[in-house]
Amino acid sequence: MSYNVRTHTYIVAGLGLTGQACVRFLLEQGAKVKAFDTRENVSLAPELDAIGYEVEIAHGKLTPDYFKGVDTLVLSPGLSPNIEQVQQAKREGIEVIGDVELFARLNRTPVIGITGSNGKTTVTKLTEHLLNACGLNAVAAGNVGLPVLATLANQYDVIVLELSSFQLETTSSLQLHGACILNITEDHLDRHGSLTQYIAAKQRIFQHCRYAVVGRGEKYCQPNSPVEATIDYGLSETEQGFGVSEGVITLNGDALLNTDDITLAGMHNVLNVMAALALCYSLKTLVDIDIAYLARQVSTFISAPHRCIEIAQVNGVRWIDDSKATNVGATIAALEGLAPTTGGNILLIAGGDAKGADLSPLKAAMKETVSQVFALGKDADKFVPLFANTRVVATMDEAVSAAYCAAKPNDVVLLSPACASIDMFDNYIHRAQVFAEAITRRRAS
Repeated sequence: MSYNVRTHTYIVAGLGLTGQACVRFLLEQGAKVKAFDTRENVSLAPELDAIGYEVEIAHGKLTPDYFKGVDTLVLSPGLSPNIEQVQQAKREGIEVIGDVELFARLNRTPVIGITGSNGKTTVTKLTEHLLNACGLNAVAAGNVGLPVLATLANQYDVIVLELSSFQLETTSSLQLHGACILNITEDHLDRHGSLTQYIAAKQRIFQHCRYAVVGRGEKYCQPNSPVEATIDYGLSETEQGFGVSEGVITLNGDALLNTDDITLAGMHNVLNVMAALALCYSLKTLVDIDIAYLARQVSTFISAPHRCIEIAQVNGVRWIDDSKATNVGATIAALEGLAPTTGGNILLIAGGDAKGADLSPLKAAMKETVSQVFALGKDADKFVPLFANTRVVATMDEAVSAAYCAAKPNDVVLLSPACASIDMFDNYIHRAQVFAEAITRRRAS
């Protein structure tokens, strides 16, 4: 049965980027829309005001009258389903969904879905790049790229969605041609409450999926829901699926790509490349996919910033920006991925707001790969018991100066914080900017 937006009355909860895009989409479709935000003094974006749309916006507590006539609440991913206003809506019998679920009810284009604790954006953008390189009209959307509802305005051959756990927990009917959980490590436990609940949110990606792309040995990433087939990948040799043999990525044992031709740093990015290739390969039942040609296009991909990117080389020392590593798993992946390619030691700059996560899994990874840790931010002291040679610093400038003095030729200085940035910086992008500026000042001194 087709879903008609015009026959519903909506509340859009949260007026950040996702909420504003949702309001615009619903109004353009002729729906009746209200909105609320937990913040005071939040209004519609200027471009919506300029068009002349009028939307009733509420703040804080909501009266029962506010819910009259409403049948659907569209929850922005930045707001928890547990806030009182959402619970009020549920008590009033109002359906609570997210913008991805609204998209799912209206979309008719094949969709690839990607989630995981780390690597989502790299794999999403690489998959988009490879599909476009082979002549398809593909677009990345969701948690990266276009707002998901904006994709409905154009005719695409494939939509590639990056999906967060927050988006998935309000999604129930998304039909995916291919899907992958890249990895799962502790993250967002302040929102989900437990690792079990976090895994359950991620597993929703497989609910209505044809082909599951699965990393061999990745815990919790096998589909719990029935799928038509699986395509696996991993760093070991294999005659089935994607593997690595003597430095060459293979498919069913046949050579595809030399790992030295991958411009992304670290072995974890070899896994990301295989995941993207496998997701493209899942489309072979719909379109003609030349996987050998796609593999050759990997070298033309430019990674998103702040994801294990070398930003400077000074006196034989490589400086790598991995500021997007906001959880333990991301930093472990960076350390283990860079270690085989590093001629010297890794000096790690880490710390920030750990969001209640257990940092202890870092201990083994740091022992194998790191010579010194420079810890900063709210939870800097938590790194001290994990690694004997840890120095707590007050600022990024102090961390960079100390690392600059300690590093020797062939060493790597890695900013991979394992923590969120909001205790000291606007966001992870601002943190990376301060890191880069500190390097520039130090080399000029």
